[in-house]
Amino acid sequence: MTTAQTDPPTSILFSQFFKRPVGPYGLEPTSTLLGLSGRSIELKGFPVRRSDSDGGPWILSPVPVFLGDEDESLADDLPASIAHLQGLKAEGLDHFKTCPGRLAVTGTLDLGPRREPDERISYVRVHVQSLRCE
Repeated sequence: MTTAQTDPPTSILFSQFFKRPVGPYGLEPTSTLLGLSGRSIELKGFPVRRSDSDGGPWILSPVPVFLGDEDESLADDLPASIAHLQGLKAEGLDHFKTCPGRLAVTGTLDLGPRREPDERISYVRVHVQSLRCE
C-alpha cells in the first residue's frame, strides 16, 4: 500500500508578492505569487498589533506595525505587501497575540480581492494550518 506524501510548503517572501517598480496599473502580483495560489506555503512576518487587540483582522506584515485607528484608517499604516490570516484557532490566536517577534505561518495561499468582515479589501490570504514564534 502506498501512502500519499504531501509536498513541503514552499517559502515565499513578502518582497515576492508584487512586481517592482509599481507600474501604471498599480500593484501587480508576481508570477511567483500567482503560481503558489492554492498551494501550501510558509510565510514569515510580524503580527500586526492593534489598539483593539481582541478583534481581527489577523494580519501578517513584513515589518512590525502597530495600528491605532483613532486618527487614520487601517490602510494608511500598513505596507502594501501584507497577508490576512484565516482560520486561526484558539492556540494560534494565543501565538499571534503573544509572539514578541516574527511568526512563521504555514497554510494554503488564497488570492484575489475579497471584502473582509471589517469592510476592508484583502488580496493575499493564508488559511492557517500552523504557526510558530521565531
